[in-house]
Amino acid sequence: MNTSGIVGQSQLLRMMDSILSGGRIAHAYIFAGPRGAGKKTLSSLFVKAMLCRTPGDKPCHACKTCRQYDSGNHPDVSRISRPEDKQIIPVDLIRAMRDDIIVKPFQNGKKIFFIYEADRMTEQAQNALLKTLEEPPDHACIILLTENMNALLPTILSRCQIFRISSLPVRDAAQIVMQRLGLPAQEARVYAALARGIPGLALELAGDGDFREQRNRLLAGLDSAGLSGLLELGPVFAQRRESVFNLLDMVELWFRDLLVMKETGDESLVVNADKVDLLRRQTMRFTSKGLMDIIQSIERCARSLNNYGNFELAIDNMLLGFKEGVH
Repeated sequence: MNTSGIVGQSQLLRMMDSILSGGRIAHAYIFAGPRGAGKKTLSSLFVKAMLCRTPGDKPCHACKTCRQYDSGNHPDVSRISRPEDKQIIPVDLIRAMRDDIIVKPFQNGKKIFFIYEADRMTEQAQNALLKTLEEPPDHACIILLTENMNALLPTILSRCQIFRISSLPVRDAAQIVMQRLGLPAQEARVYAALARGIPGLALELAGDGDFREQRNRLLAGLDSAGLSGLLELGPVFAQRRESVFNLLDMVELWFRDLLVMKETGDESLVVNADKVDLLRRQTMRFTSKGLMDIIQSIERCARSLNNYGNFELAIDNMLLGFKEGVH
């Protein structure tokens, strides 16, 4: 299988290649993993290779079939997703798929149906899908993408081959950010670490100019604010309420870097390597215990917000913890 341009996931790619080269294509597959892990990218590669008819490594990315797939106009590929005005995939979409799936392919040996956010299917929709999975046409292949396999019926899981997509090592996720966005290696590694190796999230954070500006503003604020000024950083979090957990991760990673430098003095171990001068300057302001207390205050804040605690109070308590941690 032609995997050029794909970083990481070598075990999963070997499994897909073995299936395609052996001709043992199942009727249904589940690609499961967190948002941004690469479910669409890997499932698309798998299907495109399945449909490609050019000899050699597949997909060739050049033949008529590959071009049709890339343009979204392949007659044997259908995509099902929840309507924009709904939070669920209703049963009528799955019933329409069942009517279509029995029709033979137009030009290839397989007819493909993607179901995005498959965990959003209602129980009625899942039961409708189950009827097809119990007696699928020979030419049909159904691809389910999900972040939450627990939301799918056990009877559906038992009739699908499951590909679990995990996060990548930070260095691999950083390589993707460098390739796609052209960021320097040090900065790309920061966003890969913030995303915990999930490439889609790393690209989202690195490509969000407002988030990058807020990162610079917050870190500069931590450096320049006096003890009484730390509480003034609250608006930075308030302005990014919808992505506050990403900001909390970023701040926690910063203080973990400070702790690493405080304890080891080894700058090669820090993640925020693009801000190493700032890290050096701030290290002397904290004791090791103070840094550990600050990290705990960030984690308490995240737990409180995750439990729908008062936003302003949780942030203010965390910033007070920052003050107490300053040497």
